[in-house]
Amino acid sequence: MERDNYYKSVESLLYNYTMFKASIENMEAEIKEIEIEDGLRSLSYENEKTSCTNEINRSTENIAIRKIEHKDLLKKRIEIIDSKLRRLDNAINALNELENKIITKRYFEGKQWYIIAYELSYNERWCRQVRKQAISKLAIGLYGDIEVLN
Repeated sequence: MERDNYYKSVESLLYNYTMFKASIENMEAEIKEIEIEDGLRSLSYENEKTSCTNEINRSTENIAIRKIEHKDLLKKRIEIIDSKLRRLDNAINALNELENKIITKRYFEGKQWYIIAYELSYNERWCRQVRKQAISKLAIGLYGDIEVLN
């Protein structure tokens, strides 16, 4: 991956950070819904069709298996997203105070550059420069220096 791609990748993570958090919460809610549904239903073979050999159709079991597989998939997706966000949090916490404030205000609070500059008592151009340096540092923190610096 080229240096510019690392920059864009980090910036994309920052812009979508709150949506990733919401995604995790939604997937956890979906897992709870699946667990609640499983608790409400019990196996019943009253309406099951039988074949000529009197073998019971396994549709109930197939539904249960699909739900378990879906639940496992959701758990894996949560783990992957949560891992990315933890790594990003670690990298952000490694930034200096000014870089951290600029990243937080720009990407997590969604503030415009003139507001950030005013609040931090710097000009917009300097704030943008600090942001650029911070994202480069975050790329190193997330992807390692060998890959990013090449």
